[in-house]
Amino acid sequence: MTTDNNQIKKWVLPKPLNIDEIDDCSINYTLQKVLCRRGLNLEEDLHDFLTPSNLPNPEDHFIELNKATQRIVDACNKNEKIAICGDYDADGITSTVLLVELLTKLGAKAIPYIPSRKEDGYGLNIKMINDINIKEIKLIITVDNGISAFDAIRRSKEFNIDLIITDHHKIPDNNLSIYALIHPEKSPKDSPYKFLAGVGIAYMLAKNICDKLQYNINQCSAKELFCIGTVADMAPLLGANRKWLKECLPKLNSTDNIGLKTVIKKLSIYNRDISTDDIGYKIAPVINAVGRLGDPKIVFDLLTSKSESSIISLTKECLSLNKERKRITENVEQEAMQIAFTEYANNRKFIIISKEEWHPGIIGIVAARIVDKFNLPTAVLSSCKDGIYRGSIRSNKNLKVNIALDECKELLIAHGGHSAAAGFTIKEENIPYLRDMLNIIATREFENCDLNKIIKPDACIKLKDINLDFYRQLMLLGPFGMMNQAPIFWARKCTILSIFKLKGNHIKILLKDDTGFIDAIKWNYSEELRTYDVIDIAFNIEINTWKKEEKIQLNIIDIKKYEKVIDLMIHKRKYKCQLTDDMKVKVTNSKGQYLTSDLLFNSENKNIKQETFAKKILAFAEIALGETA
Repeated sequence: MTTDNNQIKKWVLPKPLNIDEIDDCSINYTLQKVLCRRGLNLEEDLHDFLTPSNLPNPEDHFIELNKATQRIVDACNKNEKIAICGDYDADGITSTVLLVELLTKLGAKAIPYIPSRKEDGYGLNIKMINDINIKEIKLIITVDNGISAFDAIRRSKEFNIDLIITDHHKIPDNNLSIYALIHPEKSPKDSPYKFLAGVGIAYMLAKNICDKLQYNINQCSAKELFCIGTVADMAPLLGANRKWLKECLPKLNSTDNIGLKTVIKKLSIYNRDISTDDIGYKIAPVINAVGRLGDPKIVFDLLTSKSESSIISLTKECLSLNKERKRITENVEQEAMQIAFTEYANNRKFIIISKEEWHPGIIGIVAARIVDKFNLPTAVLSSCKDGIYRGSIRSNKNLKVNIALDECKELLIAHGGHSAAAGFTIKEENIPYLRDMLNIIATREFENCDLNKIIKPDACIKLKDINLDFYRQLMLLGPFGMMNQAPIFWARKCTILSIFKLKGNHIKILLKDDTGFIDAIKWNYSEELRTYDVIDIAFNIEINTWKKEEKIQLNIIDIKKYEKVIDLMIHKRKYKCQLTDDMKVKVTNSKGQYLTSDLLFNSENKNIKQETFAKKILAFAEIALGETA
């Protein structure tokens, strides 16, 4: 199924399900279909999916965890000074706050070290190690970084400082001479801890320390910080991440952390359940904005301060920086998008754009928006010092950008990151060579890929079936995020009863189908819609809370004009399907031959093979026509 939208080119509808795959259980029938299509065995896996079982002892999955934990416990018991070396993004800052807060309560003198994006760059560095040595600190714990800080690792060894690295970035080939390494890559293949972000590892370490000391982890903000850092870093919501988020997310709005509580109130998301979307689109951007444009210590102070007057001032500063971040991003995005369009028009498969003046703190955001527009991996670069540029890459999921950078390492000063997002530094004169090399790599990798942007709706639904009870059951499938996306539903033949234009090219519309009415919103929509247009929509379902009243609302992902006859592609063959006047499904092939549901089941001359194939086509047609979920 195709769409007129200039970004999303195709809807790939789900396959029909055998009735045997559906289980007689308490979950709504449409949601059962969603889970089945996502590979869940309802009879065997549903209970554990809805209520994840207890996790195994992490010490059985991380060889050096006990050693690291014992060293930290000893330091707490002896009131030692401990350096907590984090990063300037939301994952790194929440990790740092988590361990500093807990270890301080446990008796240690925990001292935070968070680098400046502009002055220091990413991660642990020699400058930090030198300062730590001057302060006679003999234990360092890194969070969300350190795995590639070879110079800093060597310097800490020279000073006889015990270095515990907790990180989730790719482990390099180099041998690390450190006290202990706690990293998901070191866990067993099927470990539920495999997907932890930096804050997830810090939280696991914190829980292990608390178990040893019989301390209640709820006496600090660890659970709230885990939620924010995990969602902000877009960690897969599987295994331990899913288990802990299900437990911790409901507690976020009742946090005792005054700084966090103040931010939540200022963002108008208090007095209701906070969702992963609230974290991803509201809380995390505020934290990240400070690391992008200012001193990350501002956020650290906000999340650790007990002074209400200081918290009010720090919150105001954070929100102001986020506002400025939005302004700068918008300006750079407009300029970068024009250059990107030229690259796209020239059939480049890896978009690389650079400008000396662009702010290095927002180039990652701009890269992500260009990927969203053109569905191609994108690197955006800006100058960080004389002749040296810093680049931020985002992928389109068809290319592992960290591996692509490995192929280009001879051109780079430094690089690192994940398959979906990475960063690097490079001399200005090498940028043209990198542009050509990454384009060659992308062209090779995309040889058999369909680069059209598609969406994959999970199930069709009638508007009357979308109500608060359905929404509550839908939320049992969460929390939603990476590797557990919120289900996309679609509805056919919806009539627009009213349209309200909002600021920023957003629209709010009232829709009806032949079963009911519902409000919907579409963000950033520039196409022309009119009252009484009949459309098909793909959407997420959400709650709109206004003046303490909760109302179901559709968040529309894509809109296309309703067509009575739908093109259907099965096994590379094209069919047309429609409903007849007496509501029978009719499917016609390219030769004009057709079959209908009533003819098939009333036929006396049955050929088993033909009947099986016909039933299959009709089942696909029923889904495409919205006659079944």
